[in-house]
Amino acid sequence: MSQYTKSKRSARWMRRAALIGKPLPTSQRIGLGFIGIVVVLLVWQLTATFKLANPILVSSPIKVVKTGFELTNSGVLGTAVASTGKLFLISISISIVSGVLIGAVIGWYRMINGLMDPLVSIAYATPRIALIPLITVWFGIGFEARVLIVWMLAVFPIIINVASGVGSIDRDLVEVSRSFLGKSTDILRHVAIPGAVPAIVSGIRQGILLGLIGVVVAEYFVGDTGVGGLIFNAGLVLNTGIVYLGALVFAGTALVLTMLLKMVERRVDKWRV
Repeated sequence: MSQYTKSKRSARWMRRAALIGKPLPTSQRIGLGFIGIVVVLLVWQLTATFKLANPILVSSPIKVVKTGFELTNSGVLGTAVASTGKLFLISISISIVSGVLIGAVIGWYRMINGLMDPLVSIAYATPRIALIPLITVWFGIGFEARVLIVWMLAVFPIIINVASGVGSIDRDLVEVSRSFLGKSTDILRHVAIPGAVPAIVSGIRQGILLGLIGVVVAEYFVGDTGVGGLIFNAGLVLNTGIVYLGALVFAGTALVLTMLLKMVERRVDKWRV
């Protein structure tokens, strides 16, 4: 093998090594994601068409789309989505506001951290879904009970991430800020919270995903309403088209909200810098 060939091969391997760990361009990442979705849908449709699996259990993309049009025309899907959207927006708003406030206080004030951290850890580790019967006894099966269930699932990741982010702020930066701002609350508001933005957004992202799960659980166990109630009622009669449709509604919502949060994080990071 000639020296030129060896050098060329070595350069090729060096270029490949340089690409390892390098993030893909946005357009290429979106294109690959789209291809992956198309492949999954195609395999799913072929599985149903050639009856490689029980059609009652797997449904098919075409059937799901037809079911979506039928439920939309009848107004059932619109009513269910409106009910679920109202529950989710109110619940997640309360969770974000309360989670950020509680997490910031716990992460910033050491005495409060020592008092509250074990309680938050215990509450987060507790299977909160098991408390649903108790919630229905206290609050009935109304809207307030459903909001409480979603809040219980969504708020703790926000609290924990915000507290961790605020508490890990560089102490030297805090001391320098103290010489200019003086008050602890001013440092918390102008230095600690902006510095903890990545942790806050991460906590909100986790809270949103768990909040969507909470919506499904709340709508099934408390009130039998919305998209969650639609899914579980369809499952009882093996109408998998509606089940998959409802699952896609929640999955699409989670995807859109996650993308929006990433956009917000990038903008806030630019402002923070």
